[in-house]
Amino acid sequence: MRRLTLLTAALFTVSCTDSGLYAAGAGGPSGPDRAELKGTACVPLAAGEAFPVKVVFAVEGGAGVDRQVVGSVVDSLSEVTAQFSTPYISFAVVGYHAIATGFQGSFVRDERIAQALARYGAFQEAGPVSHRAPLKLAHSIISGDMQTSCRGLVARTRYYVVQVILTADTSCANPVFNAGIDPRCNAFLPNDSECSACELSRVTEDLKDLARRYNAGEVTVQPVYVRTVADVATRYEAAAIARAGGTELIETTPDAVGRTLASLNYASLQRSLILKRLVVMNRNTLSRNGEVLVDSDGDGVSDEDEALLGTDPTLVDSDGDRIGDGVEQRMGLRPQFDTAGANLDVIKGCNSENDTDGDRLNDCEERVLGTDSCIADTDGDGLPDLAEFLGGTNPLIAEDLQDDDRDGLSNVGEIEKHTDPISADIEFQKERGYGYSILPGTPTPDGRACYDIDLYNVTVVGTKSRPSPDGSGLTIPKGTNDVYVYLQVGRENDPRGTGIGALFVPQVTFTPPATRKPRGIVAFTPDDFVNGY
Repeated sequence: MRRLTLLTAALFTVSCTDSGLYAAGAGGPSGPDRAELKGTACVPLAAGEAFPVKVVFAVEGGAGVDRQVVGSVVDSLSEVTAQFSTPYISFAVVGYHAIATGFQGSFVRDERIAQALARYGAFQEAGPVSHRAPLKLAHSIISGDMQTSCRGLVARTRYYVVQVILTADTSCANPVFNAGIDPRCNAFLPNDSECSACELSRVTEDLKDLARRYNAGEVTVQPVYVRTVADVATRYEAAAIARAGGTELIETTPDAVGRTLASLNYASLQRSLILKRLVVMNRNTLSRNGEVLVDSDGDGVSDEDEALLGTDPTLVDSDGDRIGDGVEQRMGLRPQFDTAGANLDVIKGCNSENDTDGDRLNDCEERVLGTDSCIADTDGDGLPDLAEFLGGTNPLIAEDLQDDDRDGLSNVGEIEKHTDPISADIEFQKERGYGYSILPGTPTPDGRACYDIDLYNVTVVGTKSRPSPDGSGLTIPKGTNDVYVYLQVGRENDPRGTGIGALFVPQVTFTPPATRKPRGIVAFTPDDFVNGY
């Protein structure tokens, strides 16, 4: 207990509470049936396919715009979009004058971009110029993408609006074409430029606020003022967009627009990520009512209960319908094998071959459980759906403050310690509760946070030999325990996670009563974690 007290005090001294650093678990007596894992883990690099970038090019054009400037812009955007062959970056194209037109109204990365730019080049709309119109259309395009994409992916996505501005905004001077201007902005009239700057700031703030509304990684708006002759009003209005969009105004000339657009930052999400929660789980043990139960196949039903149910303790899915025995039992379905085939459950609207969020529950199992197949942590409490399902908590409701068994440990704490959330198992917690020591480590050369971790008192059991669930035909030897170490990360001061993280799955073999391999501490490095599970 003294070890726990000292660790906890140290962590509160060196870390902010939002980071999720903690020292939990009483340590418990060591023994041959307890494993210890020790090493360093670092937050994932926010780059690559798991961290998409979606760019909206909103470009002023139409009647009265110098055709040479239009040609330069088309050539520049063609070069920019062609230089990105990686699948993580995609583009939409909006042209505007009095109104905005989505020449490519969804995010793509193929020949449709070239076709959209060709249509922009032939764009001949006339009338007063509204810089407000493309921002509102970008709002529709981005919000639509956020609502229809996987929540976990949206949380890792950087949305980047690049608005190419050629002339001054005339929204306030032409209310018949631009209805709905905020009355507070109209109060600046007859100063059209002040009114426009006010309205453009408001619309840009609404666009940027989509990141908060849909828990997206980031939304930024970058205006680029392409000037032939510098105009004070245009610069002032474009600068207002930049301030509201979280950037600084960039000015360029028609002959330099290509270099300017190519030099913009199209990189993945740049926000720093920190540790939100670390969870270790032995998939082959269940803690129920103060007892450790063996679950050889890791399906959430103990070997003893499988014998009573008539299911196979070595198969995750006894009846072959691609829904695990534990999922079926929990949700009132029948997991037993039926030679007549009458017991097979067909779940419509999903593909059991897919595990979209990589959390080790297939998409059909997630549909049965009611969890989100697009995010590994549906309720955002830092506990992956699989850990909650196997541990006995509700993966649909954050349970940070809930203590169903009233034993003084929250439901989340029970999952972290691998104890039972629905029985008052205080003595069991002291004896078998998993222990954590997590301290800030040396950051990576690129500035990512790292942590020195010690995970101890992890119970291992003598499992049955079983077929490998990957369909390879291999047999997993008896005594094999799959230990899952989940690294859940997120943005600082973000109270809820979004399923961003990494996973390390070492195997520890235990033969009762006293043979464990490896015998000593299981060491790990940052390279042992797989990103974006």
